[in-house]
Amino acid sequence: MEKRKENNLTLKAFCGAVLAILISVGFLLAANAAMPFRQFEPRDIPPREALPDVFQNVFLLHTVLSLAMLILSFYLFFIYLKDYLQLKSGFTFGLLLAIFSFMLFAVTANPFLHVFFGVYGRDGIFQSVPYLFATISLGILVWVSSK
Repeated sequence: MEKRKENNLTLKAFCGAVLAILISVGFLLAANAAMPFRQFEPRDIPPREALPDVFQNVFLLHTVLSLAMLILSFYLFFIYLKDYLQLKSGFTFGLLLAIFSFMLFAVTANPFLHVFFGVYGRDGIFQSVPYLFATISLGILVWVSSK
């Protein structure tokens, strides 16, 4: 009986973590609809041969790091959601919010997302959004820790 309860809890936590990813993507699509980034001057991605090797390596590094951060935050969200479903602790809920914000940071920091929304190589709001989510995460952690 205990094993069945544990499996049910794991399934609920996994579904919740997947739902968090879907909410993240939905948030970004809603933000794109509210403030269409494609209205900027179109800027084509230069061919790979035209880019310096350093830029290609930095682009790849940013992509790999943001993907690793997304995977790690998804796993942490799964673990803490499972704990929250058992404990119903306010501290665990605060950690869930912080991890969700880090998950949004990982999604918005990915350079391929910038290319998808048409703001490749531009400074502006899309460069600041990941830092907004990191600041929110840190604010939540400070709030939870000070309680």
